[in-house]
Amino acid sequence: MTPLRYRADIDGLRALAVLGVVIYHAFPQNLPGGFVGVDIFFVISGYLISGILYKGVRESGFSFSEFYARRIRRLFPALITVLLLCLGYGYFILLGNEYRQMGKHVAAGTLFIQNMVFWKESGYWDVASTLKPLLHLWSLAVEEQFYIIFPPLLLLFWKKKWPMVPLLWILLTASLIANLLMSYQSRETDFFITTYRAWEFLGGSLLAWWHYGKNHEEEAPYGNILSVVGVILLTVSMILLKEREPYPGWRAILPVAGSVMLIAAGRQAWINRQILSHPAVVWIGLISYPFYLFHWPALSFVHIVKGERPADVYIVGALAIAFLLTVATYYLVERPVRFAKSKATIPLLVVAFIMTGVIGITIWIGGIKPHATAEVQKVANAMIDKDFYTGLKQHSSSIGYFTVGGEGRQTLFLGDSNMEQYMPRIACLLKEHHGDSRGAVFITCGGVPPIPGYDVSGSPKGRKLIPLFEGQIGKDPRIDRVVIAALWPLYFKNNNNPNTMDGVPMTETKAQERALQALGELIGRNVALGKKVTLVLGIPTGSELDPRFAIERSFFVVSSRKPSPLKKEAFQKATLSITEKIKTTALSHGAEVIAPVDFLTVNGVCIFENEEGPIRYNGSHLRPGYVREYLKYLDGTVAP
Repeated sequence: MTPLRYRADIDGLRALAVLGVVIYHAFPQNLPGGFVGVDIFFVISGYLISGILYKGVRESGFSFSEFYARRIRRLFPALITVLLLCLGYGYFILLGNEYRQMGKHVAAGTLFIQNMVFWKESGYWDVASTLKPLLHLWSLAVEEQFYIIFPPLLLLFWKKKWPMVPLLWILLTASLIANLLMSYQSRETDFFITTYRAWEFLGGSLLAWWHYGKNHEEEAPYGNILSVVGVILLTVSMILLKEREPYPGWRAILPVAGSVMLIAAGRQAWINRQILSHPAVVWIGLISYPFYLFHWPALSFVHIVKGERPADVYIVGALAIAFLLTVATYYLVERPVRFAKSKATIPLLVVAFIMTGVIGITIWIGGIKPHATAEVQKVANAMIDKDFYTGLKQHSSSIGYFTVGGEGRQTLFLGDSNMEQYMPRIACLLKEHHGDSRGAVFITCGGVPPIPGYDVSGSPKGRKLIPLFEGQIGKDPRIDRVVIAALWPLYFKNNNNPNTMDGVPMTETKAQERALQALGELIGRNVALGKKVTLVLGIPTGSELDPRFAIERSFFVVSSRKPSPLKKEAFQKATLSITEKIKTTALSHGAEVIAPVDFLTVNGVCIFENEEGPIRYNGSHLRPGYVREYLKYLDGTVAP
C-alpha cells in the first residue's frame, strides 16, 4: 500500500495544538481555552488514520498487522521512555501512596484505559489533577480505543458494500448528540469517555473519505476562505472558552469545525502554505507527540514539590526541561526506532511495553516502594489512613447513612465529616453487639453542618441531612441518645462564606444568629422527646497539625520535618467566639457538651503525633487508626 502524501501544513496544525495545550497547562490565565488543542489532535488523527484505511481498502492493500505495527512504531518508543522516566524520578520524590498511584496509572497506560481510570478518580480540572503526572495520557487512551473499534467496523462496511458516508454521518451524529446530552449530566463522563469523543475523530474521518476514499485529495475549492474561517474558529476557541464551562458539549464544535476547515483548505491555501508549512512550525509539529508526553509530568512534578501555585520561574524551568527531553527522545529514541528496518523491532517494543506495565503493577501492589525514610513513611501512612467506614453497614449511597451494633436501644450520631471520623471507635465498641444490645446509627454529610435551614453552596445532597435525621427520629422509638458533631467554626466564617441560612448569606450577623437559634431548636425538640443529647465541639485544627507540612520536598529528595507546635491557648483564642456561642446554645437547650480540645492536648500543646506518626490524615480530621485505639471521650454515648 502506498503511503499518504505528506502534508507539512498538518504538522503545522499539530504545532498549534500542542502549543495551545502546553500554554494552557502552564499559564491558563493567558490562554484559557488552550485545552482545545486535544480536540485538534483528535481531528488530525481521525483524518490521517482514516486516510490510511481508505487508501488501503481502495487499493485492496489494507493489512491489520501492518496498520497496528505502524501504530506501535509511532506510539511506543516515546511513551515507554516517558513512563520509565516518571517511575524513576518518582522513586526519589514521591510518597508511598503517590508512587503506588503512579504505578497504577502506568499499568493503565499500557492497557490504554487511562481515561477510564481518571474518570473514576476525579475530574480533569480538579486541584488534585495537577498532582497526577500521567493524567494527560487520557487522550491517548481515547484515541487508541477509537482505533481498536474503527478499523474493523470500516472494513465491515466496505466488505458488505454498505453506504459508507451515510453510516459515518449516523455514527458522528449519534456520538455528537450523546456528547451534548452528557455535557448536562456528567461533565467528567463527557470529557473522558470515548463514546462522547468519537464524533471528533469522525469529523476528520469524513473529510479523509472525500480525499482518499473518493480520490479528491488535491481538490480544495474556496481553500483560502476555509483556512481563514478555520483560524478564526480556533482562535475564538482558545481565547474565549473557559475551563469552568461544560466541555466538550456544543463548545467543542468550534475547534473541531475549525480543524476540519483548515485541513480541507489544502496545502495551497495561503495560511497553510505560508504559516502552517513554515519549517519552524513544522518542526514543532514533528516533535509534538513527545512534547505532549513530557510537558505535563514536568509541570505536575513542580506542583508536587512546590505546591498549588509555584512561581513562574519553576513553570518555565519545567517546560525547558520537558523541551530538552522531547528533543532528545525524538532524535535518539523515536526516530531511530520508528524507522528501524529490523524485524525484531515490533516484538521488542511490545515486550518492553508489557514489562513497563508489569513494573507499574508491581509498584501499584507495593512490591516496589519509593526511596523514603521511616519517618517519611509514617507521615505518608497517616495521609492515606482515612477509611472511617470499616465495620459499618451502609444504607444509602446518596448521603451518609450507616448502622452498627445490636437491635436494642440506639444512639444516633448526626453531623458532617467530623462526625464520620468517630465511626471507627464506635464500630470497634459495638462490633460484638447483637440481638437486643445497643446499636448506633450515623447520619452524616461531609461539609454540611447539622443545622436546619443551613444551605451549603454546591451540595444539593446536603439538604437531605436534616430530613433524614428527623425521619429516623420519628420512626425509630429505640433511639434514646443523640450525638451532634461538626467542625463548627468552618460554617460560621465571616469572610468568603458562600453558604446561606434560610436564604440569607452567612456573612451576615443575622444569618449566624438564626443558625444558632435553629441548632438550639433542634436540640430542644429532641430533649423534649426524652432523648439524651450530646454536642461535640470541634477538634483542634490548623496547618500546624496537617501531616502534609511534616513533609519537606525538594526536586531531588523528600524528607520529614517537625511543624511548629499549635498551642491550646492559641487554638482556643482563634475559635473562641463561635465555640462559646455553640456551647452556650447547646447547654441552654438541655444538651451536654464535650470539648475534644481537652483530650487532644498535652501540657498546653495540641497533639501532633504519637509513636505511629501523625494522628491526623489532614489538618482537620483525625486518623481512623488513632480514633479506634485512643479516642475515648464518646464511649459513654454507647455505654450500656
